[in-house]
Amino acid sequence: MQGEMIPPAALSPRSTTILIVEDDTHIGDFLQELIEEETPYHTYVVSNGFDALDKAHQLHPSLLLLDYRLPGINGVELYDRLQQMDDVRGVPAIMMSATLPVEELQRRGIFQLRKPTDIGGVIRMITHALATSEEQRLFQQTPYHLRMR
Repeated sequence: MQGEMIPPAALSPRSTTILIVEDDTHIGDFLQELIEEETPYHTYVVSNGFDALDKAHQLHPSLLLLDYRLPGINGVELYDRLQQMDDVRGVPAIMMSATLPVEELQRRGIFQLRKPTDIGGVIRMITHALATSEEQRLFQQTPYHLRMR
């Protein structure tokens, strides 16, 4: 979008790519179009967890937008495997589904987005997840004696 301020997370060493893992082609295409029209981020859509594992290290994504119910491997299992990859470890993630394993997601620090949701909800959650991740990154870089207590 022209003339818009780019969020600090988009300027981080990671790319400005959001990896979308969604097995429903219509939802994946919709999310891709929405994000690319409404944010400064680029997207890459894959339809299953195994393709996500192959692509993630190439993309160096700034965010993972994962469907929970995927063929072959669910979103939580995919997230766990992605966290074992040096290039992806620590990347914020949003899990999407009508039903979510809330405790498992909270334990891992994964943001939750229930389907169906409105367009504004998707954009707000992406913005929130990236801003929170950037704040955590900056906090960790601040010397301990300079941190507010």
